[in-house]
Amino acid sequence: MNGIADLEPATKESLDRVAANRLREALVSGRIAAGVRLTEISLAEQFGLSRGTIRAALQRLTSEGLIVQRPYTGWEVTTLSRHDVWELGTLRASLESLAGRLTAERIDDGARSALMNAFRAMENAARDDSEDLLAADLAFHRTIVSLSGNNRLAHHYDLITNQLRLYIASSNHLVGIEGGIIDRHHELIEPILKGDGEAAEQAFQRFFQRANRELADFLAVGEREVETGPVSKA
Repeated sequence: MNGIADLEPATKESLDRVAANRLREALVSGRIAAGVRLTEISLAEQFGLSRGTIRAALQRLTSEGLIVQRPYTGWEVTTLSRHDVWELGTLRASLESLAGRLTAERIDDGARSALMNAFRAMENAARDDSEDLLAADLAFHRTIVSLSGNNRLAHHYDLITNQLRLYIASSNHLVGIEGGIIDRHHELIEPILKGDGEAAEQAFQRFFQRANRELADFLAVGEREVETGPVSKA
């Protein structure tokens, strides 16, 4: 089930922005699977909007890297390749490692409180097995970037935020709650709370090296199965 039929019609006043928001939510949550082909006609019928409005929404998501436009065939949900994981992972590691160091070096009581609130929100989402875990995860990392005090760093981070949603969703699905998502994030904040910039930078580097390797290995198995067929478990 690719989840497209589960989308509710958009209200008249929402137009392309809300259509894009609802599609984005379905994409990053996995309700619409990677690689699924999208058509303007079917989406226009579901949202009760014109094809032109849907086209504008799809173009918005294309600019965010969530959808690709295929010549002569239409629109398709982005599928992360191993190279995509490498690009996003290394870029994210560079930005967040610096953010972690800067945040640790300027930490104060207010920043500690904001950081712990973001971490507890992740804990609560994980404890409730909530679909809000993805949003809480992204908010946690965005909090650290914001606390760094570097506005240009935050700006560049925001440019890849929507693509990071796919990355984080794929990574969280692979690791799972029982795989230690919360423990891994706790290891990130410990050196920040202590004000140890060098240790914080190293913690982020380890975090992303591990996540990148796990996700790339997982995608490699899927690529091999596409080429040769599913591996027999007999």
